[in-house]
Amino acid sequence: MYKIALVRSTSYKVKNSQYNVQEIGLANELSKLGMEVDVYIFSDTGETYIEKCGKEDRVTVYWMKGISIPGRQAYYKELNKFLSANKYDLVWALDDSQLTTVLVSKYCKKNKIKFVLWQGMYENYPEKWKRILQYVFDFTLLKILRTNTTYTISKTTSAQKYLVNKNFPKGCVIPVALDVKNFQNCVSIDFRKKLNISKNMKILLYVGKVEERRKPIFCMDVFKNVQAKYNNICLVYVVNGPMKDDVHAYVENNKISNVFFIDKIAQKELPSLYKESELFILPTKYEIFGMVLMEAMYFGTPVITYKAAGPIDVISNGQDGIIMDNFNIDDWADEIIRYLENDEKKIKGIKCEKKIKEKYLWNNVAKNYFEELERIIKINENK
Repeated sequence: MYKIALVRSTSYKVKNSQYNVQEIGLANELSKLGMEVDVYIFSDTGETYIEKCGKEDRVTVYWMKGISIPGRQAYYKELNKFLSANKYDLVWALDDSQLTTVLVSKYCKKNKIKFVLWQGMYENYPEKWKRILQYVFDFTLLKILRTNTTYTISKTTSAQKYLVNKNFPKGCVIPVALDVKNFQNCVSIDFRKKLNISKNMKILLYVGKVEERRKPIFCMDVFKNVQAKYNNICLVYVVNGPMKDDVHAYVENNKISNVFFIDKIAQKELPSLYKESELFILPTKYEIFGMVLMEAMYFGTPVITYKAAGPIDVISNGQDGIIMDNFNIDDWADEIIRYLENDEKKIKGIKCEKKIKEKYLWNNVAKNYFEELERIIKINENK
């Protein structure tokens, strides 16, 4: 039985019961295929604790006490101690522009353990202050990581191109997938009744963190434009995050009607809302993959979104969703109106649900990861 470790290098706090944690979803499926997997993730409580899951408890999740560094980077003081306590055939870590990924690569090099760089980032940081961090990182640490990296797996074709442009080994592209276990005991909720939305009113839906990259003000402007040309439409906006108050104030100040805010919702309640919605709107200018995109599609709700890395790999434009190549308010509104007037959910909804269930669930995708990791483990580097 192979034993591997998967290190999440970011300090973004998640709870497995409320979010599709890619690493845990993949680890659970790899355990079914015979691997023992340890997952290291930034603790949601601020303290280190351990959970067992997966087939026959073959997955150990280390929720690690760590320091959050600007740029959502994580530093785990105890990581080497835990890595040394286990004998791994392979260790992989997430993304090239992360301090912890570099440290893990150095540890693996020193201890002669196979190291894999798992890449999701597909462009340098866009924000000005993060670009400074990127420059410092590339000048001081990128060469070290390149030297220590022989194997790469990219989540998207865009991420693979990004790595190649930075002179990393090409590796292969294997997508991430959706973990649907949190939806198995879903609760049926009549959101129309709960929010007082009439049955003849069509619902546009957004679910996710409200932050600049998700362009929440743009989303409201698009909706207002749609409203001016199409009757009986509303927007349900399920959000939390740094721009929540800004969005509330913008809607109020601009007198945008029929916007229904939900600040918090459990995953087991989401299926009812997805199924009731006509179209999921995701105006994100940067999306590594998009768990929420796949969630919506899984429940038969097509997505309109920007041509970011995840969407262009998952969505077949015009067939099971809509991909926009700009952020022009009129263009987005016109496309949504055309979609609504042609009643396209019936056809696109069936197609997008079928695609996710056949291609983007972990029970299918994990087999590709297993085969690639097994291939890497078996490589004799002494030849």
